[in-house]
Amino acid sequence: MRRWMIAAAAWLALAVPAAAKPLVVILADADGTETTDLIAPYAILAESGAVEVKVVAASAAPIKLMPGMARISPQMTLAELARRPKGPDVVIVPAMHQVRDPERAAWLQAQARAGARLVSICDGSLVLAEAGLLDGRQATVHWFSAEGLAKKHPKVTLRRDLRWVTDGPITTTAGVSASAPASLALLKDLAGDDVMRATAGRLGLAQPDPRHAGGDYRLSSRPLGVAAGNAAAFWRRDDVQVALSPGIDEFSFAAVLDGWSRTYRSTAWATGPATVVSRRGLTLHADPAAPKRFDRQASLPATGPIEGMIDQVRAAYGQPTARFVALQLEHPYGALSAW
Repeated sequence: MRRWMIAAAAWLALAVPAAAKPLVVILADADGTETTDLIAPYAILAESGAVEVKVVAASAAPIKLMPGMARISPQMTLAELARRPKGPDVVIVPAMHQVRDPERAAWLQAQARAGARLVSICDGSLVLAEAGLLDGRQATVHWFSAEGLAKKHPKVTLRRDLRWVTDGPITTTAGVSASAPASLALLKDLAGDDVMRATAGRLGLAQPDPRHAGGDYRLSSRPLGVAAGNAAAFWRRDDVQVALSPGIDEFSFAAVLDGWSRTYRSTAWATGPATVVSRRGLTLHADPAAPKRFDRQASLPATGPIEGMIDQVRAAYGQPTARFVALQLEHPYGALSAW
């Protein structure tokens, strides 16, 4: 009798399908999508194992990352996504080169009507605002874009005191570095606190904290001086090699490519094999126009990707340039009170 009951239980376990994981899609634009905005949420959610996450785009064309010189392939087109029996539970919208796109806006509006949660990263808020999805809501955006968003979209109530703002089914985040804590907060909502904490621990990320002094991020004479000085010294510009290899960690790759391309004295290039598959399944492409010779080679931080990259830039170019990079990322190291 006992053996019969065990066999029956095993049969039922096979016969009843496991609950489907939430589907999170990260929308990308082939013309240009912000590197860390796109890759950090992917790496964090994929690392958790608790959700299905896919990078989607209008076509299968490789996506140009910005800044930095590299591309990635979308994992699914919007047409392929539409053929799935169920639409996405969450749509993540990074900053994109083309903010205004009527077809993309219509698609986002359709996802909202279908009940999907929308999450913008950094200037992805501008994409949602252009689609009319932030009207009548509280939201945030990268510090540099706050004034422009407020003027162009007066129906949006702008918040500068939080790294991410959730108003109903829509979450918006501050600058690039908010991609990590906001993704962890999303993971907590989707899979629970234990999964979120374990994932953060494996990636060397701090627990998410929404508090933010948004007014501490702005252009002033000191960062402007760093930008002008670095840009003017054209004779000492560096080409920085970021070597691709199979199984590369996506988040560390993104942070290094992104940060070293924001110094105003260096450009980071993905090099190595023409195409590799990353640790969690992204197809990354080296830039075919990479120079033959490099001035520096950037290593990938083992944990804490953004902080590790800031440390690298500080060691190479000094504290002012490192703080300038962090300011662009809206990371606490770059807050003006820290200069």
